[in-house]
Amino acid sequence: MNTNKLRAKDLITTAIFTVVTAIIFFVGSMVFGMIPVTYPFLVGIIAIPGGIIWAYMRVKVPKRFSIMIQSIVTILIFTLTGSGPFLAIGFLVGGIAAELISGIGKYKNFTLNTIGYAAQMFCVHVGAFLVTIVARDYYYDFCINGGMSVEWTTTFLDFMSWPILLGSGVFAIVGAVIGMLLGKAMLKKHFEKAGMV
Repeated sequence: MNTNKLRAKDLITTAIFTVVTAIIFFVGSMVFGMIPVTYPFLVGIIAIPGGIIWAYMRVKVPKRFSIMIQSIVTILIFTLTGSGPFLAIGFLVGGIAAELISGIGKYKNFTLNTIGYAAQMFCVHVGAFLVTIVARDYYYDFCINGGMSVEWTTTFLDFMSWPILLGSGVFAIVGAVIGMLLGKAMLKKHFEKAGMV
């Protein structure tokens, strides 16, 4: 049997931990989304606990298309819960980038896995917040229709700028790296057993 192919067990494991990651994202959104000036840094903050799970997933399911499946399941979850299309695009592009980068090391190279995860989180960040600059009117209507207050929406959009977008994008990359390093430290035995370097 080819152990490099995804099996039912791998798909179940991937689905479960993707849902856990989505829950972390939702909780983080509720907490940090309460304050407009902390909201742009959401992805970087979520990337830390998310990175621990992502690192664990690369150990448990180091197989082709596992990252894309994570991304697609995540997109479905966020789409069903009312997130806009730009976040979905960010997850899709980020998932493709992470799949390609991690795939170079056959999903067992820690450095490449970290770069892949950081690339994904950066793409998610851009997908979530670029729209606030290039399509402010659309985002304003999206927030208001989604139940956000006029005061929150106006404050947030006034705060967003290219420097904030880029700075919080760098923060997303840093958060991803921290998350992966924490994952490696916490799951040292799993990494050694899997031969991940």
